[in-house]
Amino acid sequence: MRIKTPRILKALASPVIDLVLPQVCWANGAGVVALGLSAGAREAIAALAARPFCRHCGLTVGPYESHDRNNPCGRCGRRDVGVERIARVGTFSEPLVTLVHRLKFGRSWEVAAVLAPFVYQALLRVAEDTHTPVDLLLPVPLHWSRQARRGFNQAEEIARQTAALSGWTVAHALWRKRRTAEQALTDSVTARRANLLGAFACRRRAARQVAGKHVWLIDDVSTTGATLHAAAGALRRLPPGRRPASINAAVVCVTDPGSPGAGGD
Repeated sequence: MRIKTPRILKALASPVIDLVLPQVCWANGAGVVALGLSAGAREAIAALAARPFCRHCGLTVGPYESHDRNNPCGRCGRRDVGVERIARVGTFSEPLVTLVHRLKFGRSWEVAAVLAPFVYQALLRVAEDTHTPVDLLLPVPLHWSRQARRGFNQAEEIARQTAALSGWTVAHALWRKRRTAEQALTDSVTARRANLLGAFACRRRAARQVAGKHVWLIDDVSTTGATLHAAAGALRRLPPGRRPASINAAVVCVTDPGSPGAGGD
């Protein structure tokens, strides 16, 4: 379900607002910006993106540690995200925290266009490093009731803006068949996975679209990996001839308490 009325009203009001108020950085409120970010915010995101991370679990690794699925890092045993490869912009740290919260809870879908170039760069880098094609982007769906209340799905907005930059195809292959409790209200991996058990399913028509393709799930934040694990599980339950060639993921940020400066939601 897509609620377009708030978007239309905001689009009509934006030119008037821009005449009265100067554009400021979405992350820190600075007045001098380029494409929604100040130079300081852009440099901070670039620093987060430069940190090495494991391509399998998404957690930060040391400069000489393994980064790929075939050679798991020392922390992979603590985090199974259910995908073969994962790309991330950075850890759940500032200024990504503010940007994600503005997008997710502030009804500021414009932030997706600010984040998309970083998601695109992160995904492309991992895809090239692991020799994994990008056939389809699959945004992780919200339940219809939550999307109606929020007005949009932040994962879908990120996927759409990333596709606009790259030319990749967005496929709405998954749907959320039952409403679950907010993941932020559960504090353990076991509880989060139990909360999402059977929550996702693959649309019948979309099953043909993902068959034999290298798909990349798109989401904003991966905290324990439970959501990605559940979404990937729905794709793996397809009949053998309808399954993707590989199931991967790209997120804005990963919650990594072991990383310097990282925070959690």
